[in-house]
Amino acid sequence: MADFIRLKDKESFIEIGSGVGCLSFIIFDRYPNFKRAMLVEIQTEVFNVLKRNIEENELQDKVILVNSDARNLPSLFPHLANSFDIVFTNPPHIKRGRGRISPSESKVISTTETLLTLDDIGRISSYFLKIRGRLYIIHRSERLKEIISNLDNFGLEVKRITFVYTSQTKPSKRVLIEARKGGRPGVIVEPPIFL
Repeated sequence: MADFIRLKDKESFIEIGSGVGCLSFIIFDRYPNFKRAMLVEIQTEVFNVLKRNIEENELQDKVILVNSDARNLPSLFPHLANSFDIVFTNPPHIKRGRGRISPSESKVISTTETLLTLDDIGRISSYFLKIRGRLYIIHRSERLKEIISNLDNFGLEVKRITFVYTSQTKPSKRVLIEARKGGRPGVIVEPPIFL
């Protein structure tokens, strides 16, 4: 996903579901001239590791850390509406009520749409992105139609798609998507990625 995200100098971003910050730290390293970042993580134990990572790398002056349900972001930061260039996320992929439920609450939060749905991602992204701002998301390929329809409902036009494969003989399991707030219709399907 880090290779799929395109950040320009002095742009700002939000990562929804940051975990301990692995993806954001790759972005920090590749784009050191970023303007500001907001990293959001709901799980307190994980957030504490993220906070320590930010402090040890002396990034606290440019990074807003939020230990909260991402759905609360618009009410927590109303003054930051329409002010970010990029939102990216690796959200929960499994629809609520589908598949086996893990006995680990932490794993359920990370993988199942119990606290964060596609609808939430669309609403939060549309709220914080500037016009022409970009959303980057990785999700299950089988939900592509639903993802495109959902993002369209929030004024987020899908512009780039890359399918990810674990084998040349099996269907794609994941898809990388870039959507643009207020973008014009037209999608580029990029070459596939094989892992």
